[in-house]
Amino acid sequence: MRLFRWETLKVVRDWKVRILLAALLLFVATYSTLYQNRTIQLPVDETIAQYTDTQNLFRAIPEAHFETETGQDIYDRLARQQQILGMQRFILSEKEGNTVEGLEEIVSDYVDQGIEMAENQLYFYKADDFESQELLLSFMPSEAEINNRLKFLNYLDENDVAIDWNPMSPSLVLHALVNIIAGVFIYIIAAIFGADRFSRDQENNWSITQGLPYTWKFQWRQRTVISWILIWATLIIGVLISYFVSRLSTDTGTLMYPVQLYAGENAIYISILQYVIMTLALAMALSYIIIKLSTGLSWVFRNIYLTITIVVAIFFIPYIFTVVSPLGSWNPFLYLQLLPVLEGEWAEVGDVNITKMLVAIVLLYILIEILFHFIFKLIPTRTGRLERRKN
Repeated sequence: MRLFRWETLKVVRDWKVRILLAALLLFVATYSTLYQNRTIQLPVDETIAQYTDTQNLFRAIPEAHFETETGQDIYDRLARQQQILGMQRFILSEKEGNTVEGLEEIVSDYVDQGIEMAENQLYFYKADDFESQELLLSFMPSEAEINNRLKFLNYLDENDVAIDWNPMSPSLVLHALVNIIAGVFIYIIAAIFGADRFSRDQENNWSITQGLPYTWKFQWRQRTVISWILIWATLIIGVLISYFVSRLSTDTGTLMYPVQLYAGENAIYISILQYVIMTLALAMALSYIIIKLSTGLSWVFRNIYLTITIVVAIFFIPYIFTVVSPLGSWNPFLYLQLLPVLEGEWAEVGDVNITKMLVAIVLLYILIEILFHFIFKLIPTRTGRLERRKN
């Protein structure tokens, strides 16, 4: 424990490490402020666009096509859809939740209206005997999108969560921030932190880094743990600051708000709180392997730029499988990126899921341990003042 504390203090006292940690904290903590400067489309604007599309659809479809029994049914459903969109536009513009206080009987409930509209849209896909079906469907979302919308609305209904009119709400900003951290961002941070510290210590402190009294592997693993703790302590503090800062600027949104998650080829909806905890836990597990690799490579190459380049390049390995078959969904290198798995981008590969991702992370950890078990025996330790370590 004394050695661990001593190593930790040695790392923290390095001015470069302090600058990196401060910059990391500053970026993450101020992310909500930066995010609010973006130009985005509000849900009410999207509803207005859909309302206009429905109006144009009435003009585009010949009146004669509405004279059949199916045509009259579709006409009534389109008219109802336009009525629903008008009420939803009013509800969103009032910014009170799923309805408007005092007008509940007139504007009804946003979620109930959305479910009815989605069911009508699914009916349009089944109306094969309608002459203008192809034109009608060109104004509609795909069946998959409609079904996902139904799942979203059913989640709101079952969990008594109000629709969020504000894309800048703290919970949605938190979701965006976590996705950034879980992407290439964590590879870059891990590569920078592990790229030169270990090799520099081996150069400058030769007398205590040759396996006595602690083995070189022990020092490698210890340095990995220290870097991992420093990075994630900074990130978690920054995420919490960012969330609470955004809460000061707006009081909309809830951590129970649903976000999409893919379980194999099927999309499900979970709360933002569940998503954040799960994604950060997976990113923490994967980042430990990345830091371990970066720290080990820093001793192999002793070149910070080459180490960072290699580690960041590993992030893009999964894209190879968009051209070459990954030979099944159990390929551990397919899970070097978290977001494509969580967002369903790898769904065409097969049953890609979180359980397999956890297994893949364990396999990658074992692979790194085996790899460096042999590399440590092959690395010459004579560079400048160094001499080869005697085993």
